Amino acid sequence: MGRVFFDTRKNVHNLTAAYQVLSSDSGKVFTIDQDATFVITLPSSHQEGENYKFIVTDAGSGEVHITSGTSAGIKGFSMDPTTGINAVSNVLVEIAASTAVIGDVVKLVSDGTTWWCESFSSATNGIVGADS
Repeated sequence: MGRVFFDTRKNVHNLTAAYQVLSSDSGKVFTIDQDATFVITLPSSHQEGENYKFIVTDAGSGEVHITSGTSAGIKGFSMDPTTGINAVSNVLVEIAASTAVIGDVVKLVSDGTTWWCESFSSATNGIVGADS
């Protein structure tokens, strides 16, 4: 007898405009619609283990920033097919307008002080660290 899973998309949230991420959102997958430019703000007070995943599901001309609000608040790496691995030690992660493609992903995990980033883009500089 097979298993039945209910509410499998319960932890998926589509973002099309500015959003303040909550600690209670930990474990959620956020889909990104780049039709508009907007900012996603991470919790300023976070505990180790909090984690979020952001996936581009509609690439477009909008630039999306995922911000920590703190200098070097996000550290880790961004990988793309041309430049390989790029170090991230910035205020925010930018999902670049008209560059990022469907399937590009940003994963963020907190150690209680810093947000650690792993991001992958199929386009050169589709996802980059930035300070503004």
